[in-house]
Amino acid sequence: MTIIAETERLILRTEQPGDQDMWLAHMNTPAVTSALGGPRTREDIADNFARMAKDWETRGMSLVMLERKSDGMLIGDSGIAFIDSPAPPSIQGQPQIGWLLREDCWGQGYAQEAARAVLALAFGPWDLPIVYAQTSLSNPRSWVLMEKLGMQRRTELDYMDDRYPPADNPTVVYDLHRTDWINARKDQP
Repeated sequence: MTIIAETERLILRTEQPGDQDMWLAHMNTPAVTSALGGPRTREDIADNFARMAKDWETRGMSLVMLERKSDGMLIGDSGIAFIDSPAPPSIQGQPQIGWLLREDCWGQGYAQEAARAVLALAFGPWDLPIVYAQTSLSNPRSWVLMEKLGMQRRTELDYMDDRYPPADNPTVVYDLHRTDWINARKDQP
């Protein structure tokens, strides 16, 4: 396990033993995955964790586990993944920020806290020029957070993703350019 960043309430870290079981129990639930096509199999979760580890090894960035400092509990993930959906070709393979929290941690600001730390890494040491974000139009909690983060809706990039049910389509796309993120930091008191 490697600590990637810390915030006031969170440790952003790589996987440690036991994380997949905790994930299956608390994040792979119908409520948490309702806008993501529903719960996945144990094998799918293992594949996702393997992809995260490979991205850390080969790209130097990926999703991170969110551990709450107050009690050491794994409460979700956030970080950078790479678009591998049926998105428009112009954004295929591009970096995207994401987050997922266990249901009993919703509405407490953890996703925003983690996402801000991830953006600081993305536009700081990872030196990315742009970061995308995707969600379904039916998931206002995510797209409202994207807007709070300063991301801009890119309606021309929205698309239908047949891997998800009609209720979770279209997929909506947001982006944030490094220069806009830097300029927004200058305007803060």
